[in-house]
Amino acid sequence: MSKLTQHLASEIVLERDLAPKSENAHGARSARMRAVLGGNTAKMFTLNILTVLFALPMICVLIIWLPIEESNAVAAMNFSANLGIGYGAVDQTLEGIAAIYNLRQLFILCTLTPGFMIMSIGISGAMHVLRNYMWGVEVKLLRHFGRGIAMHWYKFLPVFTVGGLLSTSAGYSLIEVLKRSALYGSAGAGYYVWLVFSFIFCFFFAMFLFIYMPMCVAYRFKAGQLLKNTCLIGLIVFVTTLLLVILLGGIPLIAIANDIVMYLIYGFFLLFGFSLYLLIITAYGQYACENLIEAQLDVKEEMEAKKAEQERKAAIKQQAKQPKNQKGSAVAAYKKSRKANKNAGPTKSADSSEPETPTFVTPEEAEKIKAAKQAENKPVYKGGPYNKGKKKR
Repeated sequence: MSKLTQHLASEIVLERDLAPKSENAHGARSARMRAVLGGNTAKMFTLNILTVLFALPMICVLIIWLPIEESNAVAAMNFSANLGIGYGAVDQTLEGIAAIYNLRQLFILCTLTPGFMIMSIGISGAMHVLRNYMWGVEVKLLRHFGRGIAMHWYKFLPVFTVGGLLSTSAGYSLIEVLKRSALYGSAGAGYYVWLVFSFIFCFFFAMFLFIYMPMCVAYRFKAGQLLKNTCLIGLIVFVTTLLLVILLGGIPLIAIANDIVMYLIYGFFLLFGFSLYLLIITAYGQYACENLIEAQLDVKEEMEAKKAEQERKAAIKQQAKQPKNQKGSAVAAYKKSRKANKNAGPTKSADSSEPETPTFVTPEEAEKIKAAKQAENKPVYKGGPYNKGKKKR
């Protein structure tokens, strides 16, 4: 790993995912994806239908309603006056072109952002279901689809709203450049700059979604942590994500070849395409998170375990040496205290000190008390070897 990659990886917020402890929960994401496709084909088809239901408003408006309105807009216009057909007629070719492009721009403005917002709700449920399939969890399709919407819709809706605005900008600028090229021969430089930057931002947004959507349903990060981790991981795996976005984004572009290919692409996405794309995104997002979040946590836990083992061994060694050390220290302290007592000499005990006379007695009484105590403490002579036979006092 390069220094930049190590620095970016060190800034990632680490937390365990919600996957159960099973052999299918982590590792070999491509093999697991093929197993999901092979074992759940009918359920994937049903999941695709559920997802398409939330994309249906946008599909109906742009694919069905827009062509009908384009035909109605130019139905009464004359496009053959320059051929000498119709005396006194005025050719309306340019007006018809402008009317068609203006209608397309109007539909893009009114449809893309709301359509993306509605579609995000269905995608949140589909991503939750696909996450469980990839983890090897038993899935009840309708229940888990609804649970995914309830748990994750608020994470997807703001992000897809931004995506709808970016798509609106890109689509509107593309139609504007085409319209001005058809009417005036070319568009201004500002329109081309607008078009290029709009598509670049849309492209980066698609790369962002490839990491963001799987992480949304697999972790319990806060909003700031989720955005931070998505950006950091996206920068680390930038090249891989770029190639995958180009590959998956290039397939729908084949639809512009001719009408037959276009309808085949439409049929593919209506039957199986949405769930397949989301499954690929789920597998790729889990792969990236496992290598950059779960792997760091594994290394961290392994280091902590080694450190705890080293501390335990050091504590055992110290405990084995502790009795010997304590014995030596006690002997040294005893010898030191004996030497100090010899050097200090005999000390007067506290009992031999003369007690103080209470302050509440008179001086005469104090003298009597003092004389009585001296008489009590006076030693009695018992006689010695030189005065045998003398009486005791």
